[in-house]
Amino acid sequence: MIDGSLKSVLDDKKISKALIKNSVEKLSGNKRLYIFSDHSDIRKPYSKKLENLGKVRDLNGSIINGYTTLGSVVLDENKRDLTLSNISVQSNKEPNFITKQELKDYENKRIKNTQRVKEITQMIEDDNYQNMSTVLFKHLQDQSEALKVANPEVSICHVHDRGCDSAEYLEFIRDTLHDDAVVRAKKSRNSQQTKINPKTKRTVKIKLIESVFAHKKVYLIDKLTLKGNHYSQVKCHIDWDTTTINEKEYSVVRVALIKRDGKPIHKEPMLLISTIKITNYLDAKEIYHIYLHRAKIEGVFKFLKDTLGWEEYQVRDWESIKNIISICYFIGGYFYEIHSELIENETVQMICNLARNKGKITHHFFLEGLKILLLAWHVENFKKENNISDEMFRQMQAYAGIGEGI
Repeated sequence: MIDGSLKSVLDDKKISKALIKNSVEKLSGNKRLYIFSDHSDIRKPYSKKLENLGKVRDLNGSIINGYTTLGSVVLDENKRDLTLSNISVQSNKEPNFITKQELKDYENKRIKNTQRVKEITQMIEDDNYQNMSTVLFKHLQDQSEALKVANPEVSICHVHDRGCDSAEYLEFIRDTLHDDAVVRAKKSRNSQQTKINPKTKRTVKIKLIESVFAHKKVYLIDKLTLKGNHYSQVKCHIDWDTTTINEKEYSVVRVALIKRDGKPIHKEPMLLISTIKITNYLDAKEIYHIYLHRAKIEGVFKFLKDTLGWEEYQVRDWESIKNIISICYFIGGYFYEIHSELIENETVQMICNLARNKGKITHHFFLEGLKILLLAWHVENFKKENNISDEMFRQMQAYAGIGEGI
């Protein structure tokens, strides 16, 4: 199953299809769905011999070895029920990987290596190449089309972070998939407004994040918690307008959170671009609230890495690497499926208590409790197999610094 010898039975593509099928069966009755997709790097900084070992960034932004995953989760129309819906695994060192910059260089005949030119020409003719954009578009299209086959009337909104604020992406969502999009824009994004540079006396465009918006609203948030920090009496400034990107108009929302002492919580306001038309303040606020749910997919990645050991695999060949990463995502989906059982089942609660959970019933504490149970089972078997008496076992505990009188 892992190394590909059973590829006719299971591989990463079939796991992805299974995830999509499950999300379709589970969510086909909804009128509105929200798909949150994001890249998560699988970092292998000390690995050297893994097949197709690519380059990713570590938490400090340095380039290290690793692979890239593209995961998606879906929220139902009430934004409560989370479903892991798709996973793609890729490497920028795969033989058929062509970066967007390399494609531009090829089109403009700037590549001097004739062998590489032949390789790119052949891959383009065979339609057998990929990069971050081609993988993303296919990934999103597979989900969107499957959900619409099951329910042609469903409305879908895709939510992404700053890496997807390009005109190419926005046009793909609106004009090809006929879906909605909410994307956080880069702070370098220009608006159509201009100003005179006092040094050069030339007309330059104003950054969208700094431009004047046509509509504004301020409302008070009584209590707010962000990344473990608690705030009270926070003022939320929401501005909204339209902007033109590649001759097409989109809605834009700018949000700033101000503490009661007048200082901003974040250094820069949040800037969102959307295909959703804004007619009033509530529409702008809804776009902001939709984006805030994007944190849920970050929570999924953290769960997979911290609890399921997503980055700790030891296999080396590319087929096995893709399969084991995908299987891990599939297993993570199972734990999210049984979320209600984790909360209500008394046995599950007791297992979580084993992990000193302080009353919290979560996926993390459930798995930690299972580890402790498994360890206890191994200890009991060890005692039976070696005919260890209770007295002898107490002596063993004493060496470890545990037990009565220690």
